[in-house]
Amino acid sequence: MEEQSVSLKQQQTSRVNRRHFLAGAGVGIAGAVAAGAAVLGCGNNTVYVDAQGQSESDVLNFALNLEYLEATFYSYIVQGKDIDSSLTGGGPAPQNPPPMITFANQQSADLFAEIAFDEISHVAALRSALGTLAVARPQINFSALAAIGPTNYIQHARLFEDVGVTAYAGAAAYLTNNNVTAAAQILAVEGFHSGALRLLAIQQNATYPATLAGYVPPDGYDIIPADPGTVALSLAGPTQATGGFFATQAPGTTGQTNTFSGFAFRRTSSQVLTIVYGSVTAGTTSGGFFPSGVNGNIKTV
Repeated sequence: MEEQSVSLKQQQTSRVNRRHFLAGAGVGIAGAVAAGAAVLGCGNNTVYVDAQGQSESDVLNFALNLEYLEATFYSYIVQGKDIDSSLTGGGPAPQNPPPMITFANQQSADLFAEIAFDEISHVAALRSALGTLAVARPQINFSALAAIGPTNYIQHARLFEDVGVTAYAGAAAYLTNNNVTAAAQILAVEGFHSGALRLLAIQQNATYPATLAGYVPPDGYDIIPADPGTVALSLAGPTQATGGFFATQAPGTTGQTNTFSGFAFRRTSSQVLTIVYGSVTAGTTSGGFFPSGVNGNIKTV
Protein backbone atom coordinates (compact mmCIF):
# COMPACT_ATOMS: atom_id res chain seq x y z
CA MET A 1 0.00 0.00 0.00
CA GLU A 2 1.40 3.33 -1.01
CA GLU A 3 0.73 6.44 1.00
CA GLN A 4 1.65 10.07 0.59
CA SER A 5 5.24 10.74 1.62
CA VAL A 6 5.63 12.32 5.03
CA SER A 7 8.78 13.98 6.33
CA LEU A 8 9.52 16.61 8.93
CA LYS A 9 12.94 17.54 7.55
CA GLN A 10 13.19 21.28 7.89
CA GLN A 11 15.25 22.96 5.17
CA GLN A 12 14.97 26.50 6.47
CA THR A 13 16.50 29.11 4.20
CA SER A 14 15.63 31.89 6.63
CA ARG A 15 14.67 32.10 10.27
CA VAL A 16 12.14 34.03 12.26
CA ASN A 17 14.05 35.93 14.91
CA ARG A 18 12.23 34.96 18.10
CA ARG A 19 13.39 37.91 20.14
CA HIS A 20 12.39 40.28 17.37
CA PHE A 21 9.07 38.48 17.21
CA LEU A 22 8.49 38.96 20.92
CA ALA A 23 9.38 42.64 20.81
CA GLY A 24 7.74 43.55 17.51
CA ALA A 25 4.75 45.83 17.99
CA GLY A 26 1.59 44.55 16.39
CA VAL A 27 3.08 41.26 15.14
CA GLY A 28 0.79 38.36 16.07
CA ILE A 29 2.05 34.87 16.86
CA ALA A 30 0.11 33.27 14.03
CA GLY A 31 1.58 35.69 11.50
CA ALA A 32 5.13 35.09 12.67
CA VAL A 33 4.66 31.33 12.51
CA ALA A 34 3.13 31.51 9.06
CA ALA A 35 6.19 33.39 7.87
CA GLY A 36 8.48 30.74 9.32
CA ALA A 37 6.45 27.79 8.07
CA ALA A 38 6.50 29.09 4.51
CA VAL A 39 10.18 28.19 4.18
CA LEU A 40 9.83 24.62 5.48
CA GLY A 41 10.57 21.91 2.94
CA CYS A 42 9.47 18.27 2.89
CA GLY A 43 11.67 15.40 1.76
CA ASN A 44 10.50 12.25 0.00
CA ASN A 45 10.91 9.54 2.60
CA THR A 46 8.76 6.43 2.43
CA VAL A 47 5.97 6.16 4.99
CA TYR A 48 6.83 3.03 6.93
CA VAL A 49 4.12 0.88 8.51
CA ASP A 50 4.78 -1.26 11.58
CA ALA A 51 3.40 -4.70 12.32
CA GLN A 52 0.25 -3.23 13.86
CA GLY A 53 -0.50 -1.23 10.73
CA GLN A 54 0.41 2.03 12.46
CA SER A 55 1.97 4.24 9.81
CA GLU A 56 4.27 7.16 10.46
CA SER A 57 1.53 9.49 9.25
CA ASP A 58 -0.73 8.03 11.96
CA VAL A 59 1.93 8.70 14.60
CA LEU A 60 2.53 12.25 13.39
CA ASN A 61 -1.20 12.97 13.29
CA PHE A 62 -1.51 11.69 16.86
CA ALA A 63 1.22 14.17 17.82
CA LEU A 64 -0.59 16.90 15.88
CA ASN A 65 -3.69 16.45 18.07
CA LEU A 66 -1.57 17.13 21.17
CA GLU A 67 0.10 20.10 19.51
CA TYR A 68 -3.34 21.55 18.70
CA LEU A 69 -4.18 21.31 22.41
CA GLU A 70 -0.98 23.04 23.48
CA ALA A 71 -0.89 25.69 20.75
CA THR A 72 -4.52 26.68 21.29
CA PHE A 73 -4.05 26.88 25.06
CA TYR A 74 -0.98 29.11 24.86
CA SER A 75 -2.48 31.31 22.14
CA TYR A 76 -5.42 32.12 24.39
CA ILE A 77 -3.46 32.80 27.57
CA VAL A 78 -0.84 34.90 25.73
CA GLN A 79 -2.89 36.63 23.05
CA GLY A 80 -6.45 36.24 24.25
CA LYS A 81 -7.49 34.59 21.00
CA ASP A 82 -7.44 31.37 19.02
CA ILE A 83 -4.67 30.24 16.70
CA ASP A 84 -5.03 31.36 13.10
CA SER A 85 -7.78 29.56 11.19
CA SER A 86 -5.24 28.53 8.55
CA LEU A 87 -3.70 26.21 11.15
CA THR A 88 -6.86 24.43 12.35
CA GLY A 89 -7.71 22.48 9.22
CA GLY A 90 -11.30 23.64 9.56
CA GLY A 91 -11.69 22.16 13.03
CA PRO A 92 -14.19 23.64 15.52
CA ALA A 93 -13.53 26.46 17.95
CA PRO A 94 -12.55 25.22 21.43
CA GLN A 95 -15.00 24.98 24.29
CA ASN A 96 -14.37 27.04 27.44
CA PRO A 97 -11.10 28.62 26.25
CA PRO A 98 -8.95 30.22 28.95
CA PRO A 99 -8.74 34.00 29.31
CA MET A 100 -5.72 36.07 28.43
CA ILE A 101 -3.44 36.03 31.48
CA THR A 102 -1.82 39.06 33.09
CA PHE A 103 1.55 37.58 33.97
CA ALA A 104 3.38 38.45 37.16
CA ASN A 105 6.33 40.04 35.39
CA GLN A 106 7.88 40.60 31.96
CA GLN A 107 10.09 37.53 32.29
CA SER A 108 7.05 35.28 32.71
CA ALA A 109 5.26 37.05 29.87
CA ASP A 110 8.26 36.46 27.59
CA LEU A 111 8.53 32.83 28.70
CA PHE A 112 4.93 32.02 27.85
CA ALA A 113 5.10 34.00 24.60
CA GLU A 114 8.10 31.95 23.49
CA ILE A 115 6.35 28.71 24.42
CA ALA A 116 3.31 29.85 22.43
CA PHE A 117 5.54 30.61 19.46
CA ASP A 118 7.12 27.15 19.66
CA GLU A 119 3.86 25.22 20.00
CA ILE A 120 2.16 27.06 17.16
CA SER A 121 5.30 26.44 15.10
CA HIS A 122 4.99 22.72 15.83
CA VAL A 123 1.43 22.73 14.50
CA ALA A 124 2.57 24.55 11.36
CA ALA A 125 5.49 22.16 10.83
CA LEU A 126 3.44 18.99 11.31
CA ARG A 127 0.64 20.24 9.07
CA SER A 128 3.18 21.21 6.41
CA ALA A 129 4.89 17.83 6.56
CA LEU A 130 1.67 15.80 6.53
CA GLY A 131 0.10 17.88 3.76
CA THR A 132 -3.29 16.49 2.74
CA LEU A 133 -2.94 13.72 5.34
CA ALA A 134 -3.03 16.23 8.23
CA VAL A 135 -6.06 15.87 10.50
CA ALA A 136 -8.12 18.89 11.48
CA ARG A 137 -8.10 20.20 15.03
CA PRO A 138 -10.55 18.14 17.09
CA GLN A 139 -13.08 19.58 19.51
CA ILE A 140 -11.22 20.70 22.63
CA ASN A 141 -12.78 21.33 26.04
CA PHE A 142 -10.41 23.31 28.24
CA SER A 143 -12.52 22.96 31.38
CA ALA A 144 -12.09 19.18 31.49
CA LEU A 145 -10.39 19.34 34.90
CA ALA A 146 -11.34 22.84 36.03
CA ALA A 147 -12.05 26.22 34.48
CA ILE A 148 -8.64 27.60 33.53
CA GLY A 149 -7.72 31.00 34.93
CA PRO A 150 -5.02 32.99 36.74
CA THR A 151 -4.88 30.55 39.67
CA ASN A 152 -4.24 27.33 37.75
CA TYR A 153 -2.91 28.05 34.25
CA ILE A 154 0.59 26.98 35.32
CA GLN A 155 -0.67 23.56 36.45
CA HIS A 156 -2.43 23.03 33.13
CA ALA A 157 0.62 24.18 31.16
CA ARG A 158 2.83 21.79 33.11
CA LEU A 159 0.42 18.92 32.51
CA PHE A 160 0.25 19.58 28.76
CA GLU A 161 4.04 19.81 28.46
CA ASP A 162 4.69 16.68 30.52
CA VAL A 163 2.23 14.75 28.36
CA GLY A 164 3.93 16.11 25.24
CA VAL A 165 7.39 15.06 26.39
CA THR A 166 6.37 11.53 27.30
CA ALA A 167 4.25 11.13 24.16
CA TYR A 168 7.15 12.05 21.84
CA ALA A 169 9.47 9.78 23.83
CA GLY A 170 7.04 6.92 23.29
CA ALA A 171 6.46 7.72 19.61
CA ALA A 172 10.14 7.70 18.67
CA ALA A 173 10.15 3.92 18.18
CA TYR A 174 7.60 4.26 15.36
CA LEU A 175 9.46 6.91 13.37
CA THR A 176 12.43 6.71 11.00
CA ASN A 177 14.96 8.88 9.19
CA ASN A 178 14.02 12.57 8.97
CA ASN A 179 10.86 12.04 10.98
CA VAL A 180 12.61 10.66 14.05
CA THR A 181 15.25 13.40 13.80
CA ALA A 182 12.62 16.14 13.72
CA ALA A 183 10.58 14.46 16.47
CA ALA A 184 13.69 14.38 18.65
CA GLN A 185 14.13 18.10 18.11
CA ILE A 186 10.50 18.77 19.04
CA LEU A 187 10.88 16.49 22.07
CA ALA A 188 13.89 18.54 23.20
CA VAL A 189 11.88 21.76 22.95
CA GLU A 190 8.98 20.21 24.88
CA GLY A 191 11.55 19.24 27.51
CA PHE A 192 12.81 22.83 27.67
CA HIS A 193 9.25 23.99 28.25
CA SER A 194 8.47 21.32 30.81
CA GLY A 195 11.59 22.02 32.86
CA ALA A 196 10.94 25.76 32.94
CA LEU A 197 7.32 25.25 33.93
CA ARG A 198 8.15 22.71 36.61
CA LEU A 199 10.58 25.16 38.19
CA LEU A 200 7.95 27.90 37.99
CA ALA A 201 5.48 25.52 39.63
CA ILE A 202 7.94 24.89 42.46
CA GLN A 203 8.57 28.58 42.98
CA GLN A 204 4.85 29.33 43.12
CA ASN A 205 3.82 26.13 44.93
CA ALA A 206 1.58 25.31 41.99
CA THR A 207 1.25 21.55 42.39
CA TYR A 208 -1.68 19.61 40.91
CA PRO A 209 -3.54 19.03 44.21
CA ALA A 210 -3.57 22.77 44.95
CA THR A 211 -6.15 23.72 42.32
CA LEU A 212 -7.06 20.67 40.26
CA ALA A 213 -9.08 18.77 42.85
CA GLY A 214 -6.33 16.31 43.68
CA TYR A 215 -5.75 15.40 40.04
CA VAL A 216 -2.87 13.06 39.32
CA PRO A 217 -2.30 11.51 35.87
CA PRO A 218 -3.96 8.05 35.87
CA ASP A 219 -0.71 6.12 35.43
CA GLY A 220 0.90 7.90 38.38
CA TYR A 221 4.17 8.49 36.50
CA ASP A 222 4.23 12.24 36.96
CA ILE A 223 6.05 13.39 40.07
CA ILE A 224 4.65 16.32 42.03
CA PRO A 225 7.18 19.11 41.38
CA ALA A 226 7.96 19.99 44.97
CA ASP A 227 11.39 21.19 46.04
CA PRO A 228 13.07 18.17 47.72
CA GLY A 229 14.36 20.61 50.32
CA THR A 230 17.72 19.04 51.17
CA VAL A 231 20.79 17.95 49.25
CA ALA A 232 20.36 14.42 50.59
CA LEU A 233 16.87 14.11 49.18
CA SER A 234 17.91 15.75 45.91
CA LEU A 235 20.68 13.19 45.48
CA ALA A 236 18.21 10.41 46.21
CA GLY A 237 16.27 11.37 43.09
CA PRO A 238 12.60 12.21 42.54
CA THR A 239 11.30 9.09 44.24
CA GLN A 240 10.70 10.79 47.57
CA ALA A 241 7.20 11.75 48.67
CA THR A 242 8.22 15.40 48.44
CA GLY A 243 8.70 15.07 44.69
CA GLY A 244 11.44 16.42 42.48
CA PHE A 245 12.30 18.98 39.86
CA PHE A 246 12.00 16.74 36.81
CA ALA A 247 9.71 13.99 35.53
CA THR A 248 12.35 11.27 35.61
CA GLN A 249 11.95 7.79 36.98
CA ALA A 250 13.83 5.20 38.97
CA PRO A 251 14.10 1.41 38.45
CA GLY A 252 11.15 -0.61 39.65
CA THR A 253 8.38 1.88 38.93
CA THR A 254 5.23 -0.19 38.45
CA GLY A 255 4.22 -0.47 34.82
CA GLN A 256 7.06 1.69 33.52
CA THR A 257 8.82 0.21 30.50
CA ASN A 258 11.93 2.29 31.07
CA THR A 259 14.17 0.84 33.76
CA PHE A 260 16.98 3.39 33.82
CA SER A 261 17.30 6.16 36.41
CA GLY A 262 17.55 9.67 35.02
CA PHE A 263 15.45 8.89 31.94
CA ALA A 264 12.23 10.70 31.12
CA PHE A 265 9.01 8.77 31.24
CA ARG A 266 7.71 7.49 27.94
CA ARG A 267 4.05 6.81 27.35
CA THR A 268 2.25 4.73 24.76
CA SER A 269 -0.56 6.37 22.81
CA SER A 270 -3.03 4.53 25.05
CA GLN A 271 -1.38 5.90 28.19
CA VAL A 272 -1.43 9.42 26.74
CA LEU A 273 -5.13 9.08 25.95
CA THR A 274 -5.96 7.96 29.49
CA ILE A 275 -4.72 11.37 30.62
CA VAL A 276 -6.25 13.63 27.98
CA TYR A 277 -9.52 11.65 27.98
CA GLY A 278 -9.56 11.32 31.76
CA SER A 279 -10.36 7.61 31.63
CA VAL A 280 -8.39 4.41 32.14
CA THR A 281 -11.11 2.22 30.64
CA ALA A 282 -9.86 0.22 27.68
CA GLY A 283 -11.75 1.07 24.50
CA THR A 284 -12.49 4.67 25.48
CA THR A 285 -12.49 6.90 22.40
CA SER A 286 -13.36 10.33 23.79
CA GLY A 287 -13.67 12.47 26.89
CA GLY A 288 -11.77 14.99 28.96
CA PHE A 289 -9.97 17.57 26.89
CA PHE A 290 -11.21 15.87 23.70
CA PRO A 291 -14.98 15.36 24.18
CA SER A 292 -15.37 13.97 20.65
CA GLY A 293 -12.02 12.16 20.66
CA VAL A 294 -8.82 12.99 18.86
CA ASN A 295 -8.73 12.85 15.07
CA GLY A 296 -6.90 10.18 13.11
CA ASN A 297 -6.44 6.44 13.31
CA ILE A 298 -4.88 6.38 16.79
CA LYS A 299 -7.70 7.37 19.13
CA THR A 300 -8.55 4.50 21.48
CA VAL A 301 -7.36 3.84 25.04
